[in-house]
Amino acid sequence: MSGALEDRRPSGAVNMQPTKSLPVVETAADAFDKDDFDPLRYINEMFPSEASLVGLDPLIGSLKHRIRRVDTEILGAVRQQSSSGTRAKQDLDKSKMEIQELFGKINEIRRKAEQSEVMVQEICRDIKKLDYAKKHLTYTITALRRLAMLINAVDQLQRAVERHEYAEAAHLVEAVQQLSMHFQSFAQIPKVAELAGRVATLQRSLHMNVMREFELLGTGEESTNPLLLERLKACCLVTDALGYKARDELVDYVCKKEMGVYSQIFTPVGDTAQLDRVERRYNWLRKRLKGREEVWAIFPEAWRLPQLLCLMFCQVTKSQVAEILDSRGAELVNNVEALLLAVKSTNDFEAEMARRFGGSVSEDTEHEEDEAMDGMAADDASPASAVRERYERMFKEKQRGGSKGLAGGALSGDPAAAALAAQGQAVRTAFQGSISSVFTKHLSVYVDAEEKQLRETMDGLVKQESWQPMEDAQQTNVLKSSSELFAVIKRSLTRCSKFVSTGAAMLQLCNAFQRVLRAYAGKLIGRLPKTASGSVNATAAAGTTEWQIKMPDDDIPVVCTIVSTAEYCNEIVGSLGRSVAKMLDPPFGEQVDVSEEEDQFQAVTTACLNVLILAVETRLDVALQQMTRMPWATLETVGDQSEFVNVFSKVVGQVGPRIGAALTTNYFRFFCDKLANSFTPRFYEYIFRCRKIGEAGSQQLLLDTQAIKALLLELPSAGKSKGEEGAAGPAGFSSWISRELGRAEALLKVVGSRPDTLAVNFFTLMPSGTLPDYQRIIDLKAMKRSEQQQCIDAFNKRVGRPAPTPVQFPRPPPQQAQAPAGAAPRAAAGDGQHPSTSTAVASGVAPASSLPAGPGPSSAAMPGRSEATEEQLRASTQTQELANRFKFGANDAAARASAASINVSERMKEGMAGSLAAMKRLNLGFKRSSQQESG
Repeated sequence: MSGALEDRRPSGAVNMQPTKSLPVVETAADAFDKDDFDPLRYINEMFPSEASLVGLDPLIGSLKHRIRRVDTEILGAVRQQSSSGTRAKQDLDKSKMEIQELFGKINEIRRKAEQSEVMVQEICRDIKKLDYAKKHLTYTITALRRLAMLINAVDQLQRAVERHEYAEAAHLVEAVQQLSMHFQSFAQIPKVAELAGRVATLQRSLHMNVMREFELLGTGEESTNPLLLERLKACCLVTDALGYKARDELVDYVCKKEMGVYSQIFTPVGDTAQLDRVERRYNWLRKRLKGREEVWAIFPEAWRLPQLLCLMFCQVTKSQVAEILDSRGAELVNNVEALLLAVKSTNDFEAEMARRFGGSVSEDTEHEEDEAMDGMAADDASPASAVRERYERMFKEKQRGGSKGLAGGALSGDPAAAALAAQGQAVRTAFQGSISSVFTKHLSVYVDAEEKQLRETMDGLVKQESWQPMEDAQQTNVLKSSSELFAVIKRSLTRCSKFVSTGAAMLQLCNAFQRVLRAYAGKLIGRLPKTASGSVNATAAAGTTEWQIKMPDDDIPVVCTIVSTAEYCNEIVGSLGRSVAKMLDPPFGEQVDVSEEEDQFQAVTTACLNVLILAVETRLDVALQQMTRMPWATLETVGDQSEFVNVFSKVVGQVGPRIGAALTTNYFRFFCDKLANSFTPRFYEYIFRCRKIGEAGSQQLLLDTQAIKALLLELPSAGKSKGEEGAAGPAGFSSWISRELGRAEALLKVVGSRPDTLAVNFFTLMPSGTLPDYQRIIDLKAMKRSEQQQCIDAFNKRVGRPAPTPVQFPRPPPQQAQAPAGAAPRAAAGDGQHPSTSTAVASGVAPASSLPAGPGPSSAAMPGRSEATEEQLRASTQTQELANRFKFGANDAAARASAASINVSERMKEGMAGSLAAMKRLNLGFKRSSQQESG
């Protein structure tokens, strides 16, 4: 329809031909089929203007025609649907009728099936009765036959018992027992009860006859009659058939009979009650087992009678040995060898019995023990012996490969192999400690003897020690005594684990060895050179000699060897503790702790390094003392390095290579670090101990300090090859030396400054300097009193403190003014100290030079000045604390602000204290002058 509208002409001519209207209706129908149809929009699209209304009538006619056609189609569909519903109803009724017919047929079939079942039951009723009769008749015939067989077997068994035919009786007993099992439900029947009573009576008779037969078995060592052995073997078969109670009774009788012979020969008292004769007991049993093999062969293997005999022997022997040990406990101290022999033979016997009756002991366990013991002190072996031991171990492992096949069966899930392995393990556990456990509480005597012997060995080794490394020093570099001491400990532990015990006794032995090792560490420390007070742990300090250690050159390698020995002992002690923990039984392995011994040997190492540092510091102290005695104030020119630097270089050149070659890299680095940490503060302090230092002297000292710094930086490379690790000094050490000696260089630069730039250089080069530091620098620098006052004023001006106002005092009488001029300056400069300067800086009081000169007051002014200075310092404690907290640096504004914030009352107190001190000094001077005039 939209296409028809587009063809309209604007002139108003309308084409009303029917051929043009049909497409319009089809297009409208398509538009009507849309889900979002909008009538208004559709009409507006069809008639956008009044001129387009000309085609309205033809469009309406077309739509009406379309509506009529749709109505016709709907009517036809309704008629067709009505006829379809009737047809569907007819089909449904037909289906219902067919279903009813089907149900009828099913019921008919069910009725016929029930009739057939009734017919079959009537036919088979007689056959079922006949089947039950046949089954009961068969069961009755079988029972009668078995009863006849049982009666016959009982009669035969009775005849065999009467004739003592034990072999036949054994088979008959088994047959009677099997037949009797079928009549257990007929026990109330008289005939069956009678037969059961006859069987029980015959079994008791058999058992009594068997026991009487075994009474004929002798206990001597003579050979037994073969006929008797055959009859006894048949008796064993009968006993096995009679059940486990009869078997256990017979086994117990035989074992007790054998132990009766044993108890007659060996008793807890008499000649056999000796520890050195315990081995004879085990030999007796070995001989008994071997000599009576034909007797043990008559017993079934499943009875394991020899094993039970040995277990009973262990119980009897344990009780007798316990009585012997308790009765002879006081004699064990002097009879340790017999005790060890008894323990060793007992352990060997238990291991032998475990192997004999429980299979071979696991070789893997023995291999682990061997490896554990090899790890204790394998370092004392030569390379050739280590290679040989390694190949021997490989050969043992190859041989052990075949024996692991049996264990593989148990691991692979074979029930028989698993049961056999479990049985063997149970037997080995039964024999382990069955006798040896009685020695446990008495083995403390053995431990004490081992400790005593080891201490004597240690003392002998220390006395014979040359205190030089062993011949293979390139590999071990340790003392011979340490290697031999650990070898003795290894042998003792090996002997204890294999022949004595791996329980509480071995733990006690390990504790004893720990005590010996701590004593050995004390011996090593005792060999070290010591200070005057007998100590090895001191700190080098200026102004005292109590810390000094004067060590000869020959003792340096000794101390270095002790360092290597202590490190070696520390490693071996840790390995020893781990190995012993593996060998000990589980309850005791966790109690092994060797941390204290490791700490002891680490303390030996620390003491040795400290002794080396103190010895080197003692030699360097000569150079420092020589430095303080040099006339730095009168030095005019700067030349080569001073003599004390040559002494320092000689000491470092002699000691450094020897220590560096003898110590490991880590320990030598530690030595260098500690030496630098000890020397640099002392060097800084000794600069202040110099009398006076002029400008040329400060330059020379600065040059010497740089030379010392270069020597210290080369110290870590002493004794090392060029390509060896550690040849170059570590960065941390270099930075430490540069920082610490940089402080000394800054101090010397400040001391070498001109008086007018001293304060500026002090704040620039020593930003963390304090008031006491500035005072010490003024005292150290060689300059006049006026220059000192100039420096003090510059300092006060820099920190924002007002200049001190001189105090005016009355002059003394004229005769006192005629004293020799310069007495006070000479007295003040006598010891190189200037308390007046300290007073001016600390409290702002006028220096002592402003007081009148004269022989009385001037000569007596020094003690008074010292007293006044102390009083002024005590009065200005708070001010100095504030100044010490404040670090003078580049922030001058903050310094001035902090100084200006001091309490005004404190300043007044300082001024008053200074004035009072000056007045006291003046009064004291007047009194002394008056006393001299009156005198």
